Amino acid sequence: MEILLASNNKNKHKELLNIFNEHGSKHTLLANKDIPEVIEDKNTIEENAKKKAQECYEIFNSPVLSDDSGLFVEVLDGKPGVYSKRYAGDNATDSENNQKLINELKTASNLNAFFKTVLCYFDGSNFITSEGLLNGNIIHEPRGDNGFGYDPIFEVNGKTLAEMTLGEKSNISHRKIAAVKLVEKLNEI
Repeated sequence: MEILLASNNKNKHKELLNIFNEHGSKHTLLANKDIPEVIEDKNTIEENAKKKAQECYEIFNSPVLSDDSGLFVEVLDGKPGVYSKRYAGDNATDSENNQKLINELKTASNLNAFFKTVLCYFDGSNFITSEGLLNGNIIHEPRGDNGFGYDPIFEVNGKTLAEMTLGEKSNISHRKIAAVKLVEKLNEI
């Protein structure tokens, strides 16, 4: 069965396609350059992922896989969370979002945080979701040139995600954890 990925991000498609293939998925993940931008206005990343899947299904009338991710900082009661992409404002850059978070944590002693991804499959009648978590901590000075978003300030075992190779990051990523779980669920149906 073919599943349309509700994203225009080529790297995300490549990463998820590799995971699906490596873990024996019976499904083929398709990319489409005409995926519309879906407004992420829900209260949770789960709700945003479902909204993206449903809106794309209505346009393409094809099974869809969507995702949403966020960074959750313990001492900030889970912020930036669902607002991760626009934490410093609607058109904020990654650098601006990172700097806002660093500024808010200047006096914090607890820098524990986690990334969370929710993947959502929708076939017109059934939603199937999975989630993946990656625990780490926030650092005050960005390090590394790889990755995007909060990767330069999110550290796992002494190394930021931006200091890791794509392979290193992919092996531990919250997206991979969610994708492996979803492949298992989809292979059961």
